[in-house]
Amino acid sequence: MVLQRLLYLIYGYVLVFLAGGTLIFTLFVTPVLFHSLGKEQAGHIVGVLFPPYFHLLFVFTLVSLLLQGSRVALKPSGGRKSLYFLGILTTMTGYLALSLGPRAMSSRAAWYAKPGDASLKATFDSLHQQSVLLNGFILAGYLGLVLFLLTEPPSTHGGKSRVP
Repeated sequence: MVLQRLLYLIYGYVLVFLAGGTLIFTLFVTPVLFHSLGKEQAGHIVGVLFPPYFHLLFVFTLVSLLLQGSRVALKPSGGRKSLYFLGILTTMTGYLALSLGPRAMSSRAAWYAKPGDASLKATFDSLHQQSVLLNGFILAGYLGLVLFLLTEPPSTHGGKSRVP
């Protein structure tokens, strides 16, 4: 019971960190940088910030998958949907951090080395668009998981049920 409650709390904190951090970084920090600094300078800053950000998302999504897996192992009757959903999000963040992100960064560097090459710009634009879309899906996934967590019955997280 105490372990279930502890896992619930840690899992909840990790999810809120992921959802809040992704929300702030994606919807506030990045647009403010581009609005304030201009495309060139903001692009450079975002190019420095996003690779570690993607890795951070991947690591903490993996941690949340392990926490939810532990919760399901202790109480098999609940949390399976969230566990499956976290598996999908872990795959998505892993792909973003380990494949798509690095390819986008290298294509950006290649395009900056030859700014007149339209095919290099098209490659970067395509990879960047995929990255933006995937990041949006990941954000929606985190928010959905927070909602799942908030609507869990108390019996699944070691709390006392209010139903007699």
